[in-house]
Amino acid sequence: MSASSSSVRELSRLWTGSLAHFRVHKNNEHLEALIAEALRYSGFHLENDLCASPYWSKAPLARRVALLLYLVDRGVISRVVRNGRMTFDASPEASAWAVSQPSLASYLVPTLEFLAALQAEKLRRSSRTCS
Repeated sequence: MSASSSSVRELSRLWTGSLAHFRVHKNNEHLEALIAEALRYSGFHLENDLCASPYWSKAPLARRVALLLYLVDRGVISRVVRNGRMTFDASPEASAWAVSQPSLASYLVPTLEFLAALQAEKLRRSSRTCS
């Protein structure tokens, strides 16, 4: 996914919650950095969990980024700095929230798979820090 100004602006137009302020930034650097961190996270950390999914194994990486940031915007996923790195944590109610959203009905299974991948990555991360 390239972080061109037009693609970044197109992605951010859907944000009406916690990320909405990124749409009015005069300088695109902050928005591009947000997308780059989401790109790294969804590409590296979630790849193994999502490659088994019939949907996510074929979907472009940009779709993962779009969903991740949409869920951050809605408050279902939090951006958290751990050990100097940005991570993304799904709330305990994330799956129930997704099920309750009519706008996600046609994408419910892929959304739940994505949330499950986030949960699995969080469990791996916490087991590494406890050892």
